[in-house]
Amino acid sequence: MQGNDGGTQEDAGTDAGSLGEPLPCERTQGICAGALRAVVDGAYEPVCTARSYGASYEATETRCDGLDNDCDGVTDPPTWSQVASLGLPPHAGRVSSLRVSDGILAVVFDRPEVARVIRLDTTLTPLGTTEVPVEVMDEFLALDSVSARLLRTSQGPALYYSSAGTAGDHTRGHLLLLDEQGHRVPRQGEPEAGALLFDQAMGDRATAAAVSADGNRIFAAWRNDAAPWYSGGRELWGTVTGLEGQVVAPPRLLMRALAEETVLVSVEVLGLRDGGFLVLAQESDGGLEPRQLRLQRFDSGLQPIGDERAFFAEADPGARLVDLGAAAGGVLESPVIVLHDLQGNNRVMKVLGNLFGEMTSRVLGVTTPREFPWFGTTLTARGLQVAWLSVGPSSQGSDIFFKWQGRFWALGQGGVPADLSPGPDFMPLHRYAQWVMLEELPDNWMGALVMTSTESPESHILQAVRYCAP
Repeated sequence: MQGNDGGTQEDAGTDAGSLGEPLPCERTQGICAGALRAVVDGAYEPVCTARSYGASYEATETRCDGLDNDCDGVTDPPTWSQVASLGLPPHAGRVSSLRVSDGILAVVFDRPEVARVIRLDTTLTPLGTTEVPVEVMDEFLALDSVSARLLRTSQGPALYYSSAGTAGDHTRGHLLLLDEQGHRVPRQGEPEAGALLFDQAMGDRATAAAVSADGNRIFAAWRNDAAPWYSGGRELWGTVTGLEGQVVAPPRLLMRALAEETVLVSVEVLGLRDGGFLVLAQESDGGLEPRQLRLQRFDSGLQPIGDERAFFAEADPGARLVDLGAAAGGVLESPVIVLHDLQGNNRVMKVLGNLFGEMTSRVLGVTTPREFPWFGTTLTARGLQVAWLSVGPSSQGSDIFFKWQGRFWALGQGGVPADLSPGPDFMPLHRYAQWVMLEELPDNWMGALVMTSTESPESHILQAVRYCAP
């Protein structure tokens, strides 16, 4: 057997001394450092294998264990692949992902009147695509009038989507149950558009939705006084329904803008472990001034609990709500906000905790100088994970929507930020690619989805990266 010092291995009964001193192995990096040729069938291996290198050796590295198993000088390398060619580029409201039993589901709205549900296995290899018909009320704006999110319910995966009417004067929310392969699960008497969760004579193209802790109820929120081309509304409304659309809490006003010149934008909602819900809304005057972040807790019937909490953040901080679970403490201790902020000349991604007490702050990662993070988060068995595109302007192209470029970063081993880009060049990006879909995979692997774009010829590609985060 080979010891940790990579010394000579001998077969039982072989006198290795009679063979002379073993030569060093071909590979000298990683776990192969110092390895000498093992004795096999009475002779030293002509080409070293795992008999010489040890049990941790792999000819092609597959393990996420913090070791350079194939001895090429690269530890746990990421793998990139193209998932699908996209039609119209989806912004963050038209793309979503969900971890399922044997991989990941991704939904994209990149063409009219259909949601494409893409199934990937745990290596992020595409296995197939299911096209799910959806209701689009505004044919002129088409995709810009629809938003979507994949949710995990007590009955399995589900596609929540909303559709706004012309002139922003109407909004409907729907729920379609899916199986673990992304196919629709039909329910008797359910219309093709899916179970109707709400139908309101007020418009919003970017609604928000969350599942209750028991998985049996959907909390949906939308803004009113907002045309589809406008970025906010004066009021935020919400409702709670069952999975088949039965009303649990009828639509009610949740928040109203505090000033005449401001609107509510970028609404986030979260189901809490006590059965209630949390709402995070940003209030903005439409300029580059700091935004006010407003946080309010509600019970299962959408009655407010306690006072609203408000604080300021930089313009468009990309704020997201995450519940860290019971390991982080009680129902008021576990919710956090992840956002980006300025720290000197750099931007950082921060976690704000203890949201209902004396708020805490810790830095998750620092971006490269003078670049902007388009990031995604997810909670794993190892804690909170974040990955981001570190983005800056590009000199290429003529259309402002294509004049962006970046590199892919994530928290790697020990929570240290690592550049995991697919090559030495910047990735070409579209203005709508301000998202990273991030999911946990087995054996300490993570899976992320991003979109790259080129202007000429115009193309938009859904890319997948599988990387190690032990």
